[in-house]
Amino acid sequence: MDKQQLMERIGLPEEARNCVSDYVMPEQDYQNWRTLFYEKEPEFFQKMEAQPEKELLFLYLYVRFAVDLYEKYRQQGISDQIYYDTFSDFTIWFHHCVKERQVIGLVQEKWMILHLQMRLFRLGRLQFAIDSNKTVRRLHVHIPEGEPLSPEACEASFLQADRFFDSFYDAFDCESWLLSPVLEELLGENSRILQFQRRFRIEEFDRNSRQAEERVFGEVREDKSSYPENTGLQRALKKYVLQGKTPGAGYGVIYRQSLKG
Repeated sequence: MDKQQLMERIGLPEEARNCVSDYVMPEQDYQNWRTLFYEKEPEFFQKMEAQPEKELLFLYLYVRFAVDLYEKYRQQGISDQIYYDTFSDFTIWFHHCVKERQVIGLVQEKWMILHLQMRLFRLGRLQFAIDSNKTVRRLHVHIPEGEPLSPEACEASFLQADRFFDSFYDAFDCESWLLSPVLEELLGENSRILQFQRRFRIEEFDRNSRQAEERVFGEVREDKSSYPENTGLQRALKKYVLQGKTPGAGYGVIYRQSLKG
């Protein structure tokens, strides 16, 4: 595995691949960064904040860290498909970096600690994360942006996760605007979002969360009348928040014994 192969397989655009390939760093400097990341994480991020073009440096280092992890994936019998799918998050957050900061690099760099510590894996449509607290028996479900949230794809992901993780974990949980009970008022009966939500037993509801606005519109604005109306969901949500309401976010659980297959 090398940088170029990884970047091509995860669909990183050519401009990003070229910047990473052209980046010059002495090997000892790289090893120092790598040691900081894995052994002194707070110091790593503190030092990164002071770097010029830190977004590009994050991209360069994280690609190299991921390449270094490839042998661990192989040793644990994890497929190349899961490896590439997991690190395809780099491409998602590269595009956000270009859009939000107008520079080549990565944002959400702390989120991707999970990927680089082998605590998060993308299995088909969904991502599954292991809690840092080793006594937590639940696997955390995350929904990466991009592909449609089809019932078939979600079902396949949960069944794959059921085979992938050991029996210590007795449930999947998810905290997201997608699990807000309020969405029943905004979406049609056949909505894929509602179909996803109904897989979970909703146990908590945070009425004040504005995550829905962030995800649907790309950002949270104080002037809610300026939100775009390019999709049916955007139009419905904009109308709802203009009434002074907040969709909130839900927390739900799926117990593994309830899965089919």
